[in-house]
Amino acid sequence: MHQSVMIRSQYNGPPKSANGGYASGLVASGLLAEGYKGPVEVSLHVPPPLDQPLSLVVTDAVSVLMQDDVKIGTAKPTRFTLEVPALPKKPVLIGKPDNPSGKFEPFDICFVCGNARSHGDGLCLHAEQVEGHAGLVAAKWDVHASFVGENGNVLPEFIWSALDCPGYFACAYGEPALLARFAVEVLAPLSGEDGAAYVYGWSLDDPSGEHGRKRKCGTAIVNAAGEIVAKAEALWVIVDPAKIAA
Repeated sequence: MHQSVMIRSQYNGPPKSANGGYASGLVASGLLAEGYKGPVEVSLHVPPPLDQPLSLVVTDAVSVLMQDDVKIGTAKPTRFTLEVPALPKKPVLIGKPDNPSGKFEPFDICFVCGNARSHGDGLCLHAEQVEGHAGLVAAKWDVHASFVGENGNVLPEFIWSALDCPGYFACAYGEPALLARFAVEVLAPLSGEDGAAYVYGWSLDDPSGEHGRKRKCGTAIVNAAGEIVAKAEALWVIVDPAKIAA
């Protein structure tokens, strides 16, 4: 399969590149188009560009997003074991995680978590700490109709998007970090009418260990019935903030 694609500027993360979750979902879509239905792991090799012609190529069960000769992302079938912690059905949100350094704040314009985005223009997933659950964050997801397909369910690329930023808030908040690797398993559809969905995030880092530039986290989407409909494991890498600034 060879398909021409483009990531519109609406789906940005940093000002000049795509949201990592959305871009990963786009790379993974090549496998879905070939009929694969299992878990997918995406590696992002460079920041995905916006409003540029790209190519999505699938060969030998591997999907690759290219810009000319530059490999942007690679998706392949995977298996991953993610232990999901006990998640409250109706979390009490008590504010953003602590950012003692105050050196970096997530971008207000991010498609997924940006405070400057409006409902329908962005996902507006504003993750906060969960009362009584140390290290756990959550964001309520009021799904807008523009992110829903003809079958009434949230489109796959927006499931991938939603699983992205809450993980950052759990494991790398206050640090300039980019999504580098993302393994996602979609377990069931999420109805566009599910107004009580939540996206949870938690760190997978050893609290007593040295992590260098890498941060790991898990995320999950839970529907109104309390069922996990999708889960993900992510690797974030700390970068020079100047490389992702406006």
